[in-house]
Amino acid sequence: MTKSILLFLTMFAMTTLYSQTAYDKVDQFDIAKDNWAKVKLNDKYGFIDKDGKEVVKPIYDEIGQFDINRDGWAQVKLNGKLGFIDKNGKEIVKPMYDEIGQFDVVREGWAQVKIKKKTTFIDKNGVEVLVSK
Repeated sequence: MTKSILLFLTMFAMTTLYSQTAYDKVDQFDIAKDNWAKVKLNDKYGFIDKDGKEVVKPIYDEIGQFDINRDGWAQVKLNGKLGFIDKNGKEIVKPMYDEIGQFDVVREGWAQVKIKKKTTFIDKNGVEVLVSK
């Protein structure tokens, strides 16, 4: 049996196993992040690794692709608020913002964020930066 067929059958079996025993849905591996698959349980999203270990609990309303806003981070949404998790599944920026812009657009190393009617910035470590007027 060729490697590609064996890999396909393994992924199919894992997806079927996980979706029937633990999750409502298991996406294909390596789409959002290498060696991870997005999972859905009770309309919440998280990630599992290729060993089936839950690396991000399915608590988020949405999880975006990694590396779009910032290298090694994925945007998450919880209760209508936005934040970020890192490539290890750790929450780096608590979901508290109404909007998050791209990094390096307004100023290098920063992303514009909005919370209620307040506009400020976060740096590449996820720390809110206060801007004096």
